[in-house]
Amino acid sequence: MLQTSRTLVCVLLATVTIEAGHAREWGDETGQYSIEAKVFGFDEENVILQRDDGELGMVKIENLSEADREYLKSKEAAEINEKNIKSGQTWTTTSGLKFTGRVVDYVQDEVTIQRRRGRIYVNDRVLENLPDLYQKLVPKVIAHFEGVEIPDERALRHWLLTLGGRPRTFLIEGVILEWENGDEYAIPFFLFAEEDRKLLKQGWANWLAIRDDYEQRDDHAFRLEAYAAAHLKNQQINQQIALMDLNLQAIQAGITSAWEVTLRPVPGNPSPPRWVVVPGRNSRDATNTALQQNPGFVAGPVRRISH
Repeated sequence: MLQTSRTLVCVLLATVTIEAGHAREWGDETGQYSIEAKVFGFDEENVILQRDDGELGMVKIENLSEADREYLKSKEAAEINEKNIKSGQTWTTTSGLKFTGRVVDYVQDEVTIQRRRGRIYVNDRVLENLPDLYQKLVPKVIAHFEGVEIPDERALRHWLLTLGGRPRTFLIEGVILEWENGDEYAIPFFLFAEEDRKLLKQGWANWLAIRDDYEQRDDHAFRLEAYAAAHLKNQQINQQIALMDLNLQAIQAGITSAWEVTLRPVPGNPSPPRWVVVPGRNSRDATNTALQQNPGFVAGPVRRISH
């Protein structure tokens, strides 16, 4: 991707109608780019904006104007963020059980279950001290991997006794949910009902590709958190997230036009779609430039956004 001091990075989600703040003018630190939008939510590094066409975009706070950064410190912005991003989300398991927790990241990690001195431990935490919901989910995890039915705690204890005190470890792929008290727990994808599972797995392949890059992982986690929050406020959100890069250097010089090119990943490319803004004398030049800069994609719709 293009990387310059005048690049404003956004992430666009599906068009939605959700509660946000009043529309205001947002601009980048150079004063060369502006957009009228409402704030949907933010974290320490990024802010989610809703444009007047209903689309959501994630912008790096450090790239915003000083006035915008000050606004995000306001009471109004904090209240919107609390309502949209920080509020609990209701999810459903395959058995129809509903629970509330805020999705904060993906996870691929091991969960170890063991019986020691008459007590059941999950990752060295006593099972009975875990939330009631998690206590109910542990037997389902065992049933999924071991192919055994564990309908109650008695059956769970019996199964653990057959291990002779040996621990059993399972590799969990899923999401991290934050409970109301701030505790976090890994919930496997297979425990979610089909609709919720489909939503949550939208960005899984991309997360796997960038999980060793901690900066990208932080951004990805916030995109997941915001995407889940927006989806649960409007069930029509079902598209993958598209990344957007604005590079205005050539356009600022008055040399050429700016074009927005939609790029879709080819089969086998785990990256999400991208909306890239590139210079070009016409749409064909712009498309060729976008494809050269982004291998592994094919071109979709193109539109001119400036002279």
